[in-house]
Amino acid sequence: MPADLVTVAGEIYLDQILSGFDAWPSPGEEAFARSYFLEAGGGAAHTAAGLSRLGREVRLICPVGAGDFIPHRLRQLGIAHLDLRCFAAEPTGTTLAVSTPQDRTFFTYRGANRFLHQILSGLDGGGHLHLPCTPSPLLIRELRGRYRSLSLDAGFVAEWLLDPAVHRALALLDWFLPNQREAALLTGTSQPEAMLRALAQKGIRAAIKLGSHGSAMLVEGDMLLESSIPVQPVDTTGAGDCFDAGFLDAWLRGEPPSRCLKAGNVCGALSTRAAGGIAAFPTPEELSQWL
Repeated sequence: MPADLVTVAGEIYLDQILSGFDAWPSPGEEAFARSYFLEAGGGAAHTAAGLSRLGREVRLICPVGAGDFIPHRLRQLGIAHLDLRCFAAEPTGTTLAVSTPQDRTFFTYRGANRFLHQILSGLDGGGHLHLPCTPSPLLIRELRGRYRSLSLDAGFVAEWLLDPAVHRALALLDWFLPNQREAALLTGTSQPEAMLRALAQKGIRAAIKLGSHGSAMLVEGDMLLESSIPVQPVDTTGAGDCFDAGFLDAWLRGEPPSRCLKAGNVCGALSTRAAGGIAAFPTPEELSQWL
């Protein structure tokens, strides 16, 4: 494998996305979507596809069940090295995503993703590893020793985010990439600067995603806040994962912090222009127009 290869290892899902609702239904009521979309989903697929769109050579490692839609779709997206581990005892993980322009709600069956820890334990090491998942603290420590650099986007898993042993392991990362809700749960505060300082006190280097307000990090002790760009969202599924792709691509190229945040903001915002977390991800040319 090339030395500059980026490995993305995590859960993958068959995303069934329903959008265009007038209102969220009350219990017992039925609401009708105006659109339905089928896509390869989950943080691993979104970030790997985004990095690939930006020209990165990417290795994607995920557990799947039987079926050919996911492999076919990932090949369409141009991911250079697909390493899909098939566990026939379970179907590929499935998510029903109910999306509005403001937010989204997920109903999920993990399926083959329950074997992810087994896969992560056997990773062989290399350049950069991005983990859109919640490994055990011990596994994070092991992977830190195998890869040149390491980033992680946990998602909102409350028990994991509240674990002090996890906090100590997160200090080993090059980048922790939570959204505002996740960072608030971990730190006990809701203000971006206070969250960043609380994470820094734990030794955690973080860039926090603030949705339509952009993103923020600490640079030499001061908060750097970069605004998002104006966009009319169609579907916000995967926007945070697409931020990760833009941010990491810029960071791996040695760009300054402000440009890393801007790249993440642009990729996250533009990804919301179409249903699913992948279809509207910007090309390098589109990204450069906004930077």
